[in-house]
Amino acid sequence: MYKLIALDMDGTTFNEEHEISNEVKDSLFYAISKGVKIAFISGREEFTVKEILKKLELDTYYGALNGSLISTTYSEVPKFVKSLEKKYIFDILDIVENNGFSPIVFLEDLIFTRDSNDEYVEIISKFISPKILRVKDIKEYIKNNNLEEKVLKIGICHEYEVLRGLEEKFTDTIKSEYTISFSLPFFVELMAKDTDKGSCLKEICRLNNIDLSETIAIGDGENDIPMLNICGLSVAMGNAMENVKKNVDYITDTNKNDGVAKAIRKFV
Repeated sequence: MYKLIALDMDGTTFNEEHEISNEVKDSLFYAISKGVKIAFISGREEFTVKEILKKLELDTYYGALNGSLISTTYSEVPKFVKSLEKKYIFDILDIVENNGFSPIVFLEDLIFTRDSNDEYVEIISKFISPKILRVKDIKEYIKNNNLEEKVLKIGICHEYEVLRGLEEKFTDTIKSEYTISFSLPFFVELMAKDTDKGSCLKEICRLNNIDLSETIAIGDGENDIPMLNICGLSVAMGNAMENVKKNVDYITDTNKNDGVAKAIRKFV
């Protein structure tokens, strides 16, 4: 019997209107009624994840910023926070900005980017809460506010192939010191080394005394692959990226057609 279901949010639990349908909600509470725990593991910031779960009236564990932060809906203080190694943060920002992109910097309680008219920042801002702060100079803002050790994630938004080109510009040192993955086809993220949704799922299982073989993971993006690779039953959404679909146990329907609910009803 499966004891825990780990769910991605955008493109998975959320439909195309960025909402959780009644069918998906009902399936979550159906699983809970059968004794199965629900955990959300998202690339989203903690504030948003916690607010969503509170509105759903779900008391549960969650991972935010791809596992950089782990907490529960009933905790005042996170159970786990892992920030980026500060040594190369400014090198990363230089590469991103010198190639014409606007980096978005995520802290535990603050998100900021440079004050520009970047249309891609406007696109991703629809997925982000609270509102992104605009600053004149990102590096100076970090230095002046002593934030070097508080950065949890750096994100860049653009077309997929363009971001692939940017990814190639990161040095081997940066690639070895940080985790780089796509949470959406148009959003690439850098997190601390060995920080991903797989490590997050492992920690949540440890805290709940659940074996990984007793878990189901459902996702659609490249950043979901680490948790899909280690869970007991891996499920890709019908709308998942093709490289996500290749190595899962089961492919459910799309997020538009309540794929999460259909998977839960099938396997719980």
